[in-house]
Order: sequence, then C-alpha cells, then structure tokens
Amino acid sequence: LDEHRVTVFAGGPAPIYMGLLDSPLMDSADFSNLKYCISGGAPVPEELYRDWLAMTGCAISEGYGMSEGAPICNNHIGLPVKTYSVGRPVPETDVQIVDLDTGTAVKNVGEPGEIRLRGAQFTRGYLDNPEETALLIRDGWLYTGDIGYLDADGYLFLVDRKKEMIIVGGYNVYPRQVDEVLFAHDKIAEAATVGRRDNKLGEVLVAFVMVKNGEHMDKREFFTYCETKMVKYKRPVEVTFVNSLPRTGARKIDKKLLRARAEK
Repeated sequence: LDEHRVTVFAGGPAPIYMGLLDSPLMDSADFSNLKYCISGGAPVPEELYRDWLAMTGCAISEGYGMSEGAPICNNHIGLPVKTYSVGRPVPETDVQIVDLDTGTAVKNVGEPGEIRLRGAQFTRGYLDNPEETALLIRDGWLYTGDIGYLDADGYLFLVDRKKEMIIVGGYNVYPRQVDEVLFAHDKIAEAATVGRRDNKLGEVLVAFVMVKNGEHMDKREFFTYCETKMVKYKRPVEVTFVNSLPRTGARKIDKKLLRARAEK
C-alpha cells in the first residue's frame, strides 16, 4: 500500500482490515493515495470503520453481492458512505425487501425482510439442480436468503442471514445486531453469536468472544455489560472466551461450526 502508492484496495472481509490495523507498520505508512477501500463477505463493525478511517484517511466502502449475482449487487462507489449500509444497487439492478413467509409482500422503508434481486447479470439457475433453482429464482426475482431493509435514500442495510435468525420465546433476534453491541465493548476484539435449542424458549443465544490482546474479561463483566445494553430476550445466556474464531475458506466466521459447539 505504501511502497506502490496503491489507490484502490479491495481488502475483502473485515478480518483483513483488522489484521492490518494490528501491524506496527501502519503507524509509519503513507496512505495519501488511497481513494477506495472495499470490503465484503463479512460485516464491518462500526469500530473498524472508525479506526481504519482515522489511520488511513480513507473510509471503508462495504459492498454486497453473491456468486449468483455475478457477484456485486450493491456498493458505495461514488456515493456518501453510510455506516452499516452496503450502498445502493449497481446499474440495472433492482432490490426489494419482502416478507419472510411468502416472499411476495413488499416491505415499507425501514422494515426488515428477505432481500430479493433482479438483473440481467444474474444466474439462470444451478446446473442440473431444478429443485434448488426453483427456490432461488421465483417470478424473475433472485431470493438471497439474506435479511435487510432499505432506507428512504435507497441504501441497503444488512441485518443477517435468514437461516441464522434466532427465535427466542417468539421474538426474532438477528445475531449480527447482537454482535455489533458486543463489538462496541472496549475489551472485545471479535464476537459471534449463535442460537442453541432450548426446551422452554425454543432457542437461546450463545456468544463466542475473543478479547483484545492485553485485556481481561470474565463472565460477570460480560453479562453485566449485556444487561445494560440489550433487552432480555436479545442477551446471550452463555459465553465462551476463545483465542480465535473459526473461519471458512473465504475468511467468514464459521457460524455452522460454532452452532455445533454451542449444542454440545
């Protein structure tokens, strides 16, 4: 970045940016040529937005897409950055938010629902798999399985994956929103919340937390923080402190593996 006067940095998911900020070389590097820093594949916490901007002078532009969408559907390029938003649709691409049950009722501004997309660049379906194709594409719309909402300016905000939504005593809980609250704690480097089956409430939340180097946090401090920041049904009932969080090949947090650990 410094030596080659890089102008566009497609850093990828948030852990790449987190790793760079931990490098002692960041303090002496010159980032004045940076124009765009692009992220996708994993949520960017607000603290990371703030720290990266303070260090480099260039805001992270979080984008959104999927392989079936060839692959970028939304981004901030050429637009003001809104924290937590993945921007507006790329040209000739339509985005709608629909209800989770039928996938047909279009939601109002600010109301969360499943994100569906429409554009000429999208896949026609999965090879030799008509069943999965029928679930993916309906009436010309591609159903993403992601939950989000649109604001009055047409910016898209991601809430969570539909399959990762946790229902606690009848209340819908989106783990990403819980994770954002945990990220805001000064001692927490990363966190991931998953659901675990519960005989009384149906599901409860379990948190896996990585504490920053040189810091110490115990369960009492963790739960006290949660009590002051979240309503009861959104609070994790269990926390496991870890040295690192498991990741997929694409560097996303492996929620499937964490859910398996939570069930043990």
